[in-house]
Amino acid sequence: MTDTDLRLRVATANLKRAGYNRRTRGHEHDKLAAMLAPLQESPHALFLSECTHYTGMPFDPDPDPFEEVVQLLSSLWVRRGPDGRKFGEVPYRGYISEVPGSVNLPGLFIDPRIITPCRRYALANSRRQLANSVTTTINGHRFRLKCVHWNGSRGETGFNEQADQDGQLASENAILAGDFNATSSAEGETVYEDWGGQCDKVGRPWQRSQKGTRRPDGTWGTNTGSIDRFLEHGWWDAGQVAGDFRVTTTEPETALRIDRIMLSKRSPAQIDPGAYEVHEHPLRSKGAQKNDHLMVSGEIIVRAAA
Repeated sequence: MTDTDLRLRVATANLKRAGYNRRTRGHEHDKLAAMLAPLQESPHALFLSECTHYTGMPFDPDPDPFEEVVQLLSSLWVRRGPDGRKFGEVPYRGYISEVPGSVNLPGLFIDPRIITPCRRYALANSRRQLANSVTTTINGHRFRLKCVHWNGSRGETGFNEQADQDGQLASENAILAGDFNATSSAEGETVYEDWGGQCDKVGRPWQRSQKGTRRPDGTWGTNTGSIDRFLEHGWWDAGQVAGDFRVTTTEPETALRIDRIMLSKRSPAQIDPGAYEVHEHPLRSKGAQKNDHLMVSGEIIVRAAA
């Protein structure tokens, strides 16, 4: 690493329904703050996989949940100096995706002091593989950033379509992160030979098609093909680079590593394997209801443009 290289701090977190309380029709943002608490420094790029009802509500919420979460994120890493004055506020800018038929929308939050946003590609007027991405400049290079939440309700066919669509972004300098809802066949990954039996064990047989593949003999195994084919387009996976295959979901009978940070291989950057981390939710040790995902963080070293 040289003096001109940039250590880009990246984190992906999936708080269930973004802490949305259906009874009160409001967000419990303290849950998000608790999930992000293990991060000692603010991430330059934060990928939140479920920004449920941050936007698109059928009524005008007051206060506005999107404005609330931006303010929360901006203040989480504030410190006080010896004179008592606050410092360290992060002027995050947020981009919530458009996904027809879903309320659990992925969202990207960036620190514009480090990542300069150039153009946002909305769903309606973009080529499909560019939709919901943001073109940015990082250390002098153009980078495409995108938070993903692959839809599991369409089964293996849908996963393969999403893998092929997002995989093509490897033609650019790109960072994708979020909830891919699928795992790979890499040595060290947690997979289940009898995925159908695991789904039955937890009383959710309908989950067979969400993360499984049906074999010719009628049995179900864990679907690893979709992530494998995505990676074959030209991607590095941060956990695989680090040799860290800890699962990122919290149901012990069906846990998988599905929350991932991906870097296109053509990028003028590399993943720091020593900075990769899967974080236990701090509230789990206090007896609080656990979230169904764990946060993942890492660092990407971006070389300076010539």
